[in-house]
Amino acid sequence: MTNHIDWDELLKREDKLLANSDRKHRYHFKSMDSMSEELLFQESVLKYQEHEPEAVESEDFIETIKNEKLANALRQLTPKQRKALELAYWKGYKHWEIATAMGCKRNTVTELLARALERVSRYMAD
Repeated sequence: MTNHIDWDELLKREDKLLANSDRKHRYHFKSMDSMSEELLFQESVLKYQEHEPEAVESEDFIETIKNEKLANALRQLTPKQRKALELAYWKGYKHWEIATAMGCKRNTVTELLARALERVSRYMAD
């Protein structure tokens, strides 16, 4: 009785097993990366919410400004623009953190800040 091993067939099966195994590992690691990104995002949201004073209104930061013309310029902004400016420049939050806090997209925060700064600079130039 002769044992004849078809090496080509055996190697093909082994290659197929390795390819499937590699694909599973790539899928697993990709999903782990996604989960870690989501956890980091949720952690940052919680961090923001813990540090956000609940009773502080946007008007409070305007009261701390000694330049009356600048304070008046800030009062001319919409509430959203004032809040975005407060979070970005008085509290030092990043755009994506502000977007999370305000429930909007990061691009919206960028636009809010750009319009607010434009309005303030026009008011200050008059």
